[in-house]
Amino acid sequence: MLTRLRRVLREQSGATAVITAVVLVVLVGAAALAVDVGQIYAVQGELKRAVEAGALAGARALWPFDLPRFQVPDPALYPSCAMAAANAASTATHAANKVAGAPLGGATVEVGHWNFVTKTFSLGCPNDANAVRVTATKTAVPTFFAKVFGTNSFDKTASAVAVMDWVKAVGKGCLPIAINKNYAIPNTDLYINFTPDKVDDGGWFTDVLDPANARTLRDYIQNDSCPPLIIGDIINLNNGNDTSVLQLLQAELAAHGGTWEVVLPVVTADTFNQSWPIDSFVGFEINNVVDTTDIKGVYGKVLGLTFTTNGDPGGKPIKYTNNGVLSQPKLVQVPGA
Repeated sequence: MLTRLRRVLREQSGATAVITAVVLVVLVGAAALAVDVGQIYAVQGELKRAVEAGALAGARALWPFDLPRFQVPDPALYPSCAMAAANAASTATHAANKVAGAPLGGATVEVGHWNFVTKTFSLGCPNDANAVRVTATKTAVPTFFAKVFGTNSFDKTASAVAVMDWVKAVGKGCLPIAINKNYAIPNTDLYINFTPDKVDDGGWFTDVLDPANARTLRDYIQNDSCPPLIIGDIINLNNGNDTSVLQLLQAELAAHGGTWEVVLPVVTADTFNQSWPIDSFVGFEINNVVDTTDIKGVYGKVLGLTFTTNGDPGGKPIKYTNNGVLSQPKLVQVPGA
C-alpha cells in the first residue's frame, strides 16, 4: 500500500512539472504578445499625432498668418496651396514629432477641398481650397518578442485631414449686432445708429425665442448669453438707441482697451424691425460707442478677413472675394478611416 502511494505521488509530480512548463510557455508568450501589441499601439498613436499636427499646420497656412486684416487678401495668392503643403510636411516630419524614437523620414501631403455634405476630400488647388491631407508610413519597426514567431518588424500607416474654412456657425456669446450685407465692405468705417431708416446699415438682433427688448440685449452683452448662431437661422432685427444698452457696450469697450474685435452676423435685409435669416458672418472692429447727444451709436470698421476660435467651418464668404470669418483649423473625420 505504501509503495503504491509513493508511485502515485511520483507520477503526479511528473505531471505537475509538465503542466508548469506548458503554463510558463503560455505566460511568456502572452507577455511577449502584450509587449509587442503595446509597441504597435504606441507607434500608431505617435504616427497619428504627427500626421494630425501636419494637417492642422497645413490648413492654417492656406490663409495669411497676420489676421485679422482690414484689407481682403489677394485672391491670386490665397488660399495658398504651396504654403499649406510646405507647412504640413515640415510639421509632420519635425524632430518633435518622433515615431518609434525617430522623426518621420517623409510624409505625403495633398491639398484640396473638403465637402462637408458628402464628407469627401477632392485633390487639387481650386480657389475654394480648404483642406490638407497628410499621410505617413513608419516601416520596419522592430518587434521585441514576436521574433520568436518569425515576425521581426511591422509597418504602420496613418492619415489625417484638417480644414480651415469659412464659418457656418458661431458658438454662444455673439454680440447682438447684425450688419446689412451691402455695408459689410472691407476696410470701411461704419456708424450704426440703431435709428430706423429707409435703409439700415445695421442694428440690434435677438434670437426668435427671446424677447426683443433692452433687457435681453443687456443680458447678451453682459453675460454672453446669445445662443449659438448658424447660417440660415432666423433672428429678430431691431432698432432703438437704448441708453442703458449703449452704456453697457461702452463699458465693455473700455474693458477691451478701447478696441474690440467681434464677429457679427450678416443679413440681406435693408430695413430692420423684422425677422430675417443669417446670410454669413463678418469681423468688425468697434472703436467707439456714443451714448449721449443725437449721434448715439456704435462706430467701427469692417474687417477684410479674420478667424474665430468659437466657430464651426462649412460656411461661405461674403459677396466680396476672401471677405469674412474663418474657423480655426479643425480635424475632420473621414468615413471608414
